[in-house]
Order: sequence, then structure tokens, then C-alpha cells
Amino acid sequence: MKRLISLVIVMVLALSVVCAASADGVQFKTEYFSVQLPDGWSIDTDDLESEEGEKSLGFFYGPEDITLAAGVYLVYYENFKNVALWNSNDEELKDYVDATLEDFKEVNAELVGIVKAGKIPLVVIKCSDSDGDFVYADTMTNGYAIEFEFYVTDEKGEKMYPITNEHIEQIKNILATFQPAA
Repeated sequence: MKRLISLVIVMVLALSVVCAASADGVQFKTEYFSVQLPDGWSIDTDDLESEEGEKSLGFFYGPEDITLAAGVYLVYYENFKNVALWNSNDEELKDYVDATLEDFKEVNAELVGIVKAGKIPLVVIKCSDSDGDFVYADTMTNGYAIEFEFYVTDEKGEKMYPITNEHIEQIKNILATFQPAA
């Protein structure tokens, strides 16, 4: 009887762990990092392209007809080879933010925040160009930036829509789950 009770307890615990894991949403995981996405989101890592200094890590998007979507990239910048944001002080982080805003000034860059994922800061900038609104976010380590480009689009990816404050909050919530790979 004790064995049966123990077996039932183990099964209940195992089932609760499985249920808890599925309640956390969908994990977008690369060899460099992971982020948690809301339930129902999709991930696409097929046919990724790379070119010198830039590697596509994949795409993810929500389940709605008009949805938030993102492309994720690993990009090397020689001029930032000595920058490690996870270990930066406030002045170094401010200098990095200023340099990033300067790089994006042609697309009407506006800092909307710095998300801290543990010790790792991710710079979040809202931009707008001839295609529409997008949000750029990144973190930098020794010249390597992990870049997220978020946009709101239709299910075919053919039309861009304005990014709202609600979208920006959703982006920040996703970025807050950023974890470097072990």
C-alpha cells in the first residue's frame, strides 16, 4: 500500500511539473541564449541565413492574424569589441545607449527603456522608417550583439502596423526572460 501511495505521489508531482512547464509558454532557445514567449507563439528556425559578421538565429511570432513578430541575430561590431554590457557601470551603459541611438538616428530612434534580465541589460529602442514601426533591442558582449528586431505584421508578413505601448510592454516582458546559454 505504501508503494502505491508513493507511486501516486510521484505521478502527481511529475504531472504538476509538466503542467507548470507548459504554463510558462514557449521557449525560444539558441546556442547563445533563450527567452520565454507567451503560450501559442510559434518559432521558425528553418532556412536561416548568415553573412560575414551576421548570423540569423531565428524568428518568432504570436498567434493572431495581426501579430507581434521578431527576427533575432548575432552580429559582430569591431568598434564594440571591448564592451560587455553585463559588466558595465552606469556611465558605460549610457555611452553605449547614446552610440546606439546615434546609429539609429535616421530611423527616428527613441529610447523606450533598458530591460534588466538578471545582470544583463538589453537596450530597447522604438524606430520608424518607410516600412513602418519597429523596435530594436540588443545586448552586447565583446563586440557580439544579440539583436532583436520586433515588428507588428499580418499573418503573411506583408504589411506593417503601428507598434503600441501594449506591444512595447509585451516586448519588455519577453526580453526580461533573457537567459544566456549555460
